[in-house]
Amino acid sequence: MNPEKVRCQIIEYTKHEMYLHGADGLTMDDIAKGMKMSKRTLYKLFPSKTCLFRICLSDFTNGIRSCLKQSQMRMDSSCMQVLFATVNGYLTLLHSLGKTLLLDIAANEDYSASFKREEAFWLQQFIDVLTHCKICGYLLPGVDPDRFAADLQEVIYQSCLQGTPYVVQRALNHTLLRGLFEVDGIRYIDEHLKLDKFNVCV
Repeated sequence: MNPEKVRCQIIEYTKHEMYLHGADGLTMDDIAKGMKMSKRTLYKLFPSKTCLFRICLSDFTNGIRSCLKQSQMRMDSSCMQVLFATVNGYLTLLHSLGKTLLLDIAANEDYSASFKREEAFWLQQFIDVLTHCKICGYLLPGVDPDRFAADLQEVIYQSCLQGTPYVVQRALNHTLLRGLFEVDGIRYIDEHLKLDKFNVCV
């Protein structure tokens, strides 16, 4: 079989197992057995567990970033749409990783450093779109985009660690954001962001 195809299959399998068992609860032996291949073959493609797991984490994050970019390209110039797509993208990323893996990432220096860069990316996305909403006159006068962006990110992250279901957390996020907007913004939320449209992908 083509080595690149095998490599992709290993990454997909490992991502699934990481979601179920976290990083600490999964070994290269487990992956080799699950893929029904020799450890020698596995190590030839991925020299270490850390190497494989970093690639998998990057694959997780790149997939969500790509989904967000595509959704933004499909949208018109509405900063409101971009805001909710961004918040939902971050939420989807965290739920794609899962509570167990998020806890392992936080406790492991090898993984937490790269994930902090990912967190910084999403924080900047929040700041940019909230600032845009403020310029457009949607946000209430007292809302500081920088401060609220950091608070919003922390609330979403901590809620994921507590095991809040995706749909419940998405509804809570929309309720929280609803409190930031002037009447026109609230009307937009009520008309276009119904609970029955809460799909897992942005």
